[in-house]
Amino acid sequence: MNLENLTLSHSPPLPLNALRAFECVARHGSVTQAAAELGVTSGAVSQQIRLLEELIGTKLTVRAGRGMALTAQGRATAEMVHDAFQRLREASIRLSAHHDPGLIRLGAPGAFAARWLSSRINRFEAEHRDYRVQLVTDPAPESLHRFQLDLEIRFSDTPPAGVQSLELLSESLTPAVSPALLGSKPDLVNWRTAVETLPLVHHERTGGEPVGPSWAQWLAQRGVKRTDTLSGDRYNRHDHVLEAAAHQRGLVLARRSLAEPDIAAGRLVFLIGSGVTPLGWGYHIVWPEGRSLHSAARRLKDDLMDEARPFETPGL
Repeated sequence: MNLENLTLSHSPPLPLNALRAFECVARHGSVTQAAAELGVTSGAVSQQIRLLEELIGTKLTVRAGRGMALTAQGRATAEMVHDAFQRLREASIRLSAHHDPGLIRLGAPGAFAARWLSSRINRFEAEHRDYRVQLVTDPAPESLHRFQLDLEIRFSDTPPAGVQSLELLSESLTPAVSPALLGSKPDLVNWRTAVETLPLVHHERTGGEPVGPSWAQWLAQRGVKRTDTLSGDRYNRHDHVLEAAAHQRGLVLARRSLAEPDIAAGRLVFLIGSGVTPLGWGYHIVWPEGRSLHSAARRLKDDLMDEARPFETPGL
């Protein structure tokens, strides 16, 4: 189906207001929600749809209970109209970006953005005064492809499909603890004694992201015996796990990148000699296939890759 199917050979182009109203109703599946988005009454939306149906000579919607449904012609029309309006939205975003060539829109997971990324963005902006980074945490999946982002950092086990991708860093786990729980000489503590005696803090699995081995698994792999491996606090977010450890709630299996600010501030220490466990997931910088990066985004990408080199996963 193409635009010629929606225009009459001897008539002017279809009114944009009617097309916009129909696209909005089809997207929401509701006249009321469409009216709320458009800032008009439900009656005005219904009138625009009736006008559109009269002009093209076919029914696009039918009543379905208290709501509405699309006819077969309506579904085909909705897909085409949605694509057209989406291209207009994307073009508007791209044109707006051209007015500020130094603006870089970057998406990233929230905890990673707060704990690893933000300080590096500050340094980047200080070194490159003409560039500004607009950080969006936990963006919608379609944001990258709709030109709402220039770059995105994603946490996954394999490079994402359908995008250009560079691995920023591989994530790994290692035991971390508040130095206050280790006594006055944390560098001299025997790590085996620490993991045998200190309280444990657990990261519970939620969603699709891995949490790595449980404390029971990690200790068993190293021949450490404890009878209370299920005891201790439990959290479903890793940044909360780190906060609990910093407040002396116990020993944690910490993601090295997320623990970095606490390590640098002395709120946590990694146990010496206890080994590092690769998580099997990593952070990837991605951008859509076929899209060239503007100079500011390219500079940020290269800068972040340089920043991540010290975090390459060490051996076991």
